[in-house]
Amino acid sequence: MEESSTTPSDDVVGEILLRIDDVATLFRCAATCKSWRRLVAKPYFLLRRQWPPSPVVGFFTKGCPGTGTSPTDSSSQLAFVPLPGPSLLGTRPRALSSFIRADDGAAAAVVDSATPLATRGGLLLVRLYSIDDDLNRKTFSFPPVFNPIVRLVVCNLLAGTWNVLPELNCQTRFRPGNRYGCDIIPSVAGDGSPAFKVLMIGEDKHELQLHTFVSGEASWRAPTKCFDMMEGHILSLENTKAVVCGGYAHWLFVSESSHFHVLNVDVETGHVSLTKLFSPTKDDFWQANLDDYDYDAAMAHNQRVLHDLTDANLLATTSNGTRLSLCTYRGRRLEIWTQHLDDGHESGDGDADWRHTAGDTDHKLTELIQQLERPKCVWSGERSGTMLITECPGERVFIAHLDTGTLEEATYKFPDHPRSVITMPMEIDWPTYFMLRLGGSV
Repeated sequence: MEESSTTPSDDVVGEILLRIDDVATLFRCAATCKSWRRLVAKPYFLLRRQWPPSPVVGFFTKGCPGTGTSPTDSSSQLAFVPLPGPSLLGTRPRALSSFIRADDGAAAAVVDSATPLATRGGLLLVRLYSIDDDLNRKTFSFPPVFNPIVRLVVCNLLAGTWNVLPELNCQTRFRPGNRYGCDIIPSVAGDGSPAFKVLMIGEDKHELQLHTFVSGEASWRAPTKCFDMMEGHILSLENTKAVVCGGYAHWLFVSESSHFHVLNVDVETGHVSLTKLFSPTKDDFWQANLDDYDYDAAMAHNQRVLHDLTDANLLATTSNGTRLSLCTYRGRRLEIWTQHLDDGHESGDGDADWRHTAGDTDHKLTELIQQLERPKCVWSGERSGTMLITECPGERVFIAHLDTGTLEEATYKFPDHPRSVITMPMEIDWPTYFMLRLGGSV
């Protein structure tokens, strides 16, 4: 009897490919032949595929300009640090220019000296620096004269392209140490092509202003006044990057009375509103009145606060992305608060009941964090329920899982001193990545 061989049908091959758990392995399989590439790039396959629960694949890191290095110094280069494990983006740190097709070596060097501002949906917003940006080095005056021109670039990490935005001329200093916020919102143009919107908020003579740029337009739109920070007694902006929920971009502020405020920007219309949260309030545990303690009690207090988590007031969303949540450190304990909305109430203005999500996970995680030396939160996942925590002294990095109350030490480290590094998570929309890289259409 003559032995015959048959080629499996596309349906059978598709079912086999669906069972490949690792994203990197699936991509390499799809790249082996045209038929598999065509199968994996189909929208039907991408919809059925179970993608990783967290879209975070790594972090962009850069030495902070305020730590003694200039923005164009080689020690302040922008690098990508991948998460451990199999990765399509390599296992070692790499420069930003390796993701995009720069015109020449000089252009690549400029991009690698940029400062990351925001990332979302495979898009990275960076600020370009030249030798005279921010500080006019030819003018020796006091106070120093700052350059009002802001140069921004949007890098499409999926397509390997970059767009230089029109110059933004304003008095806001969009740099670390100043009160400013920014975000980039991916969208789709009328013809179905990828598009984006850039939102920048910053203080100009105590007035917080919103600057908006829409891809395809020739210039920035006229700024919108948000509020007067002096009149509203607003002291600080807690998070530079916005949280997007229900069609609104949200930023978290703190007032003189230690109340949290949420700035809400309608992504579509640009309408701005400000909401005061009556509970919870920010806990200034650093401001303890040590006059009421004896010496031993004061020293014990100082030892305790060295193990308290700093920079932990973070706005996020619930896991399904429908409501806002707030992570805060109060009473020497980590707390998670969730926004509760009435029927028919939209999440845009933030005017809603905020409730503490009670559970043992807060207590367990607090105890684990307080075993670290001078822990600091450097990033919180918008929907992944994770926090990235660094320890000082040393370069150890930990991932706190808010849903399970566990703390995991990461196997990677940030370069130099962890507190002098700008950290920006990189998130990838895997279906879009596969469609672009394997020849499909968005």
